[in-house]
Amino acid sequence: MTDSAAAAGEDRIGALPDDILRLVLSFLPSRESVCTCVLARRWRNLWKSVPTVVFYEEEEARFVTSLLLLRDRTPLREFVFVSFLDGTPQDAELWLRYAASCQVKVLRLAVHRYDFTERLPLPDMTLVCHQLTTLDICSVTLEERTLDFSSCPVLDVLEMQDCEINAEKISCQSLRHLSMDTCSFPEDVRTRISCPSLAALDLTENVGLTPFLESMPSLVTASVRFDTEWSEREEPYDHCLNGGYYGHCGEDSCLACHHIDSEDDVCVLLDGLCGAADLKLISTPKMIICTRDFKWRHTFTKLKTLYLSEWCLAADFSGLVYFLQHSPNLEKLTLALKICEQESLNIKDDSYKPSKEYLISKNLKVVEIKCCYEVESIHHIVEILINLGVPPENINILHNHESSDRK
Repeated sequence: MTDSAAAAGEDRIGALPDDILRLVLSFLPSRESVCTCVLARRWRNLWKSVPTVVFYEEEEARFVTSLLLLRDRTPLREFVFVSFLDGTPQDAELWLRYAASCQVKVLRLAVHRYDFTERLPLPDMTLVCHQLTTLDICSVTLEERTLDFSSCPVLDVLEMQDCEINAEKISCQSLRHLSMDTCSFPEDVRTRISCPSLAALDLTENVGLTPFLESMPSLVTASVRFDTEWSEREEPYDHCLNGGYYGHCGEDSCLACHHIDSEDDVCVLLDGLCGAADLKLISTPKMIICTRDFKWRHTFTKLKTLYLSEWCLAADFSGLVYFLQHSPNLEKLTLALKICEQESLNIKDDSYKPSKEYLISKNLKVVEIKCCYEVESIHHIVEILINLGVPPENINILHNHESSDRK
């Protein structure tokens, strides 16, 4: 504002069209947006039609509900609640239904409780919203046995973090991006994920039984990082404590192998992952889901970039050999090995020599071995790769003194 305009008391902001003012208010948290109602008569009701509702930090449930009841039922571009909550599950369900009724496009709900071990239970997560494209939920318990998003026909992105999932099936025909981070899956039944349009999948540090992945023909990138703290859990889930690398250790006390043996005719992961062009699988050697799926002999015809941790070296390098055999177009392989100084992978003294010729991708130009220290085991792995048909000039050893699978 110029000095002359200020001297004349001219209100340049107030002279802007209402749509511009609403746009400006949409960048403010809703509590601050409401406060503008005292500026002048014209501002009294502008906040009621702002296309965003945003709550951060600590908000009282009563204030949130009152604001929504007073707001006009105009379309919402974004509804965000990232805050501590002193209310009830019914409050949160009311807000979600309000947002859906306003045809919200982006919906983010991250509920923090004063007891950090507690999640907010949501008995009903059914949303009918034909404009919703992004759903991001955090720290809630989804109590429904089926999460069906068929009433959200353009839902593109679904992100879940620190959620307890009790559903036997998650279904969405339109979904293209799915991320589930530190979530808890059921312990008695595998959740089935049916998202045939998925292009990007990220499963990170989830607990419970590994979910079934149905066919995903459009998948481009996939990252699966299994629970690295599984040994501290009361139940090991899909980890065999007796060295049953393929899930058949024969011990009656092994709940993981017993559960897997009972579903012997079903592929858990690789049926959904085999169409990826960029694949990352991080686990400990005792995780038996991936190797157990090898018997279906999926071919990764689209795979260009592969990232594996030390689980692929167990049981005579069966994981490494499997992917080299079944990835005819592989261009880059990364082995992220958490081997510290003086540690070993318990590799046999004799070099691994394949009993028959393996179909190594002629496109494989780069093999990176990431490790903390260049111990003898690393040189043994290099020799094995050469015996498998990898040209030695294509193998690079990269030293990283942190946990290499974090890179």
